Amino acid sequence: MSPLAAALWSVALTMTVMVAVSVTDAVRPGAQTDIVNLAACQVLATSLVVFAMVRWHAPDLPMRGVLGMRGISPLHVPLAIAAGAGLFPLMSTVDSLIVKRWPIQDDSAAEGIEKLLASSSRVGLVVAALVVVPIARELFYRGILYGGIRATVNVRVAILATSVFYACSFLDPQQMPTALALGFALAWLRERSGTVIAPILAQLAYGSVEGIPILRGQDLEADVTYPAKWIAGGAAIALLALVGIGAGRRDG
Repeated sequence: MSPLAAALWSVALTMTVMVAVSVTDAVRPGAQTDIVNLAACQVLATSLVVFAMVRWHAPDLPMRGVLGMRGISPLHVPLAIAAGAGLFPLMSTVDSLIVKRWPIQDDSAAEGIEKLLASSSRVGLVVAALVVVPIARELFYRGILYGGIRATVNVRVAILATSVFYACSFLDPQQMPTALALGFALAWLRERSGTVIAPILAQLAYGSVEGIPILRGQDLEADVTYPAKWIAGGAAIALLALVGIGAGRRDG
């Protein structure tokens, strides 16, 4: 799969998600601010696009192999978790600084976020936004897309391309810088571990830093500020984990 073809598939996924959300909102007004519906649309769209990609690019290969669902080295499990959890304080702080410098100008977007938070249960919000959607995204971007590109180009191009496509999928310019940085880390985990399971674990650990406090009753609209030592310590742990992920690599 060429990077251009991968870009087109990434656009196709984004458009399919948007169509699914629009259709469900037309059938049930308000569905676009229902986090469970948004997660379901993401899963449905990802399934449809992945099926089309498999039929087009690899009709004779097993789905598990196409998605990069290979075994993971026991050493890579804690390293992937450490990388994901360690990055969150830094990424969250950067996101907050970006929003303060460039506040959301679209009143309808801000209102939609408020409605989504108000209408979602804590468990539903965490499971849908921090578990289901990230897993679907990883299976697409670090699974079938990364594997397809990596088969035709070198590792640098594969990491860069999938990271850019991943960042652009957020559509919100304020989220793109941290999404790009996270995308690089996740693609590196995918490359060094040889399996999409590593970035999935990292994504789940990344979300758990935010999700666990929410489940414990934290105000959904509270501005969380991390101490400098947490940010530096988490970043250092993540860096060490990303450096160490090359050890004990499992190929095939």
